Amino acid sequence: MGDKRSRERGFTLLEIMLVLILLSGAGFVLLIKLPIHLEKERLAFATTQLLEEIRDTRQAALAENNWYEILFYTSSEDHNYKIFRQGTRVKDINLSKGIKFVGQPNKVKFLANGRTAGTTIVLTNSSGEQKSVIIAPVGMRIREE
Repeated sequence: MGDKRSRERGFTLLEIMLVLILLSGAGFVLLIKLPIHLEKERLAFATTQLLEEIRDTRQAALAENNWYEILFYTSSEDHNYKIFRQGTRVKDINLSKGIKFVGQPNKVKFLANGRTAGTTIVLTNSSGEQKSVIIAPVGMRIREE
């Protein structure tokens, strides 16, 4: 019998180019969508963090029978808030890059019985999306929208 030449198998140049074009198209779509998604997630995280800090501060005021205060600071590049227990600073929280307060939020002061005046704190990201933390004076419900 004769020698059978093994036929080499592989991909053609056209097949390789087609796969590369499809992968680069998918990568391009991800590159466009990913930053927008990250901005939304950053805003959601900052809003949830603020909500939890306000709730924790209220609980601490009730548990310790002390007054607590949250002060909001805004500057051109940095937005943050600080938590005080009877005038002594206990915590500093900086907002993520690109997240800012809308306007200058009012201070939030929890009395020893957990009561405060109602207010709304609005956060925004660099895309212009906004989320709010609402403190209701009646019933002391604290929620986000």
